[in-house]
Amino acid sequence: MRFGFIGTEGGHFYREFLEEVVRAEELGFDSAWLEEHHGVENHYWPSPLMCLAGVATRTSKIVLGTDIIVLPFYHPVRVAEDSVMLDIMSVGRFILGAAIGYKPDEFELYQQALRMRGARFSEALDLIRLLWTRESVTFEGEYYAVREARIEPRPSTPPPIWVGGWGNLSLRRAAGQGDAWIPGPTAGLEKLLDCQATYRGHLIASGKDPDQAPAPLTREVVIADTDAEAIDLAERHLLVNYRDEYGGGWQHPLIGATDATPIDRLGALSTDRFIVGSPETCVRQIQRFADTFGMDHLICRLYFPGMSHEHIMRELELLANEVMPAFE
Repeated sequence: MRFGFIGTEGGHFYREFLEEVVRAEELGFDSAWLEEHHGVENHYWPSPLMCLAGVATRTSKIVLGTDIIVLPFYHPVRVAEDSVMLDIMSVGRFILGAAIGYKPDEFELYQQALRMRGARFSEALDLIRLLWTRESVTFEGEYYAVREARIEPRPSTPPPIWVGGWGNLSLRRAAGQGDAWIPGPTAGLEKLLDCQATYRGHLIASGKDPDQAPAPLTREVVIADTDAEAIDLAERHLLVNYRDEYGGGWQHPLIGATDATPIDRLGALSTDRFIVGSPETCVRQIQRFADTFGMDHLICRLYFPGMSHEHIMRELELLANEVMPAFE
């Protein structure tokens, strides 16, 4: 199994995040990831591709990816070009994770309509792949059109595209247009398995072998020397995401919508959803997801509002030294 992480987030914290990625590479982590949201104080990244460009210049082995960018906010030609440059700067270490987005205030900020964002997303993916693989592209879509277009440089090998989302159409796009489905950290195991079955069905319908597709999984992770310390940290930091963000007017597609689990009770939320505890406890919880979901790449979201950079560095050490060896 491969291990990745989402570290300290927020534009003011770039240097802390960079230090975490450099240390994670030294410790043997396989990947580092950035999320995208807008207008959230001291959390998330408004420009994840720009941030990754900086990280690419200070690393040499660790895979760098977006988990995820909101593709409808970008023109697909710009994403195609920026992705190629990231791939060159990282020497082939970039994965483009993308989804359709869901926050109304963000779409208003970018003066984009929520309606039909999935159709725009699908069209953008098609155009990006054409620009990566063809010398000249003429494309007449409903939302995007180019004539005899080319980008330079083009990638010798196109970066993988991992598609996020929970609805049937998103899962169909992941199977038909993506190289993998990348589930976010919020869903419980029952929802994960249901969506995975749907995704695998779409893969088969697309003529693809589900067993050959990458199987990444993003999870909320709080690890500490003891269970009690980890639970305390999760109570003080992880629940902020669910109480104040997901449950505080974000209109999250799962939390508060199809998933009515209480958002202010760690015990109720964490079962078959979070990975929280000492290294020994985390190994058991990760093993349960491995046995049921069968992931081959675990992305640990380590940062939550107010979590200290020092603790993230400690979590990287604990994961590398006491958790990852159990899955070699």
